[in-house]
Amino acid sequence: MCLIFCLWGGAANAQETAPLEAATHAYKPYPVIFEAIHRAVLSAERAGVLKNLKYDTGSHLKKGAVIAQVDAGELALMKKRNTVALTHLEKQVGELISLNKRGLATNEELAKSRMNRDVTRTDIDIIKRQISTSSVRAPFGCVVVRRHIQPHEWVTAGQPVVEVVSLDKIRAVANIPAHIAVKLKKGDLHTFYVNDLDAEVSGTVMAVAPEVDERSNTAEVIWTVEKKKQDLLPGMKGEVRLDE
Repeated sequence: MCLIFCLWGGAANAQETAPLEAATHAYKPYPVIFEAIHRAVLSAERAGVLKNLKYDTGSHLKKGAVIAQVDAGELALMKKRNTVALTHLEKQVGELISLNKRGLATNEELAKSRMNRDVTRTDIDIIKRQISTSSVRAPFGCVVVRRHIQPHEWVTAGQPVVEVVSLDKIRAVANIPAHIAVKLKKGDLHTFYVNDLDAEVSGTVMAVAPEVDERSNTAEVIWTVEKKKQDLLPGMKGEVRLDE
């Protein structure tokens, strides 16, 4: 009789602990925001009148494409003037070398001519550098999401011209309670629900911020998202379910 009672009691205890074990594996949703991994605000590197700004919001660009140019007409003229001067100085140095060998020109005259030639060469290099910084180029394959200025307007050095993003690589970012975040490992696979698309996407943990916010007691977690859906855009919101 005791044996039957003990067996019955053990079965009852097993039934009671089953829900507790299931509860320990409860999943809770946390809000996430999807962001572009590559994003940039492109600015003018030098002051001047902006020209050739033919791209606007929604324009797709290849890496290295010229988005806009600051007028460099004056610099081009300076380069031309210095190039002419350099040709003359090169000839002058050659003549002085010949005269110096015959004792008809001093070493000081030759050295001064060489210095003027080298300074002019340096001036040309500086002008070339300034001309190269007159162009605003796409740093990667991207889409223009915002244009901050209109063609033919005056820009100052450092003034934003356009904002671009790459849609090729998307990441998900969320603030996760610290006691859960510390358990996440790089490469862990999770599923995200995208509210705006009513669809699911997968992603792997890329990084867990090594700092916990004092007020919310959360840590930032970043996932690399497998972008199978072309409609997934930066700024969309969703949620990720994590084991409590």
